[in-house]
Amino acid sequence: MQNAITINNQQLSVKEYQGKRVVTLRDIDTVHNRPQGTAGRNFRVNKKHFIENEDYYKIQILHKYPR
Repeated sequence: MQNAITINNQQLSVKEYQGKRVVTLRDIDTVHNRPQGTAGRNFRVNKKHFIENEDYYKIQILHKYPR
């Protein structure tokens, strides 16, 4: 498996959770060239429309991914 992927000319490290590829809110901001925190803010506003463990995972950071 590759360790990096390029989306919209932005290179991101590949992340997996429970065998599924995932993106972080930081990754979303990076790919869309938005200020850090934009995706998080929008997620919190719209969280009521998402299903936990289906649309998103709530995890504790045990280790940090490279920035």
